Amino acid sequence: MSGALLGVAYLPVLAWVGVGAGLWVTYRRPTSPTVFRLAAVFLATWAVLATTVLLWVLGNGGVPAVVELLKSPLTLFETRFLVFWVFGTVGAFGVFLAAFVINQAVGRGFLRLLKTREIPWPPNLKRPAASMTLLAFRSQKADAFTFTLFEPTQGDGKRRREVILLSDGLLSRLTPNEAEAVVAHELGHIRELDGRYLTFFRTLARMMRWDPVLAYFANSLTRREEVRADLDAIELTGRPRALARALYKASVLGPGRSRALPGLLGTRGRRGRIETIKRIRRLVALAESGRYPEESGG
Repeated sequence: MSGALLGVAYLPVLAWVGVGAGLWVTYRRPTSPTVFRLAAVFLATWAVLATTVLLWVLGNGGVPAVVELLKSPLTLFETRFLVFWVFGTVGAFGVFLAAFVINQAVGRGFLRLLKTREIPWPPNLKRPAASMTLLAFRSQKADAFTFTLFEPTQGDGKRRREVILLSDGLLSRLTPNEAEAVVAHELGHIRELDGRYLTFFRTLARMMRWDPVLAYFANSLTRREEVRADLDAIELTGRPRALARALYKASVLGPGRSRALPGLLGTRGRRGRIETIKRIRRLVALAESGRYPEESGG
């Protein structure tokens, strides 16, 4: 090997492996509050590794460099290639920063374009914070989603604004109990920081469509968090059947079923409908378990 190995460059790899093991453990615990933080560190480290490899390949001849790296992966850790690690880290930071800016811009764009109006908070649900806003918007599509905006305050620091959005098309189909269950579901997303992390991961995955690791984690975390938010909702309302009926109406009765409700259904299209069926069955099983009182219209 022509150059001395750069020992410090092994640290990102070791950190990535270690955080990945911790993420695997916490991911299997549906109520673990640390999964998003570990996922953020895991994906940030992966971004550094992937960006560094990409820059090294481009700077060393393209396709032939890929073959060389596959034959001798330790080449990347030679001291003469330290500059690629520096630019890889800067590039990864730039991608994450761009994803955050786009994510915040999209949220603000929704509020401007959808002509939202504030609606009453469900009387049986405790409003968790003054920064929480429940809004409706004019649309015949069955949509519901949530996000977190970071806004400057009058003093020092930043202020978070959590927003839950429900479409008129969805509200017109739901009974009061079902609407309350949907708000509780979205509230579960906010309580577990989904409005901050999950929407950011989705934006990052859309920006980096060529990266299968980002796409896999965004989809896996989406499925996990939808199930966890369902559990949070029924703990708040005690009505699993109400949420099951709301999911059914959103996925089956809503116009444009393949594009309906990316927030509540979690995933668009056929895969989203399949996951929704699984969630409905899980909710019905909980309703029949005897843990919750029988609901009228069940």
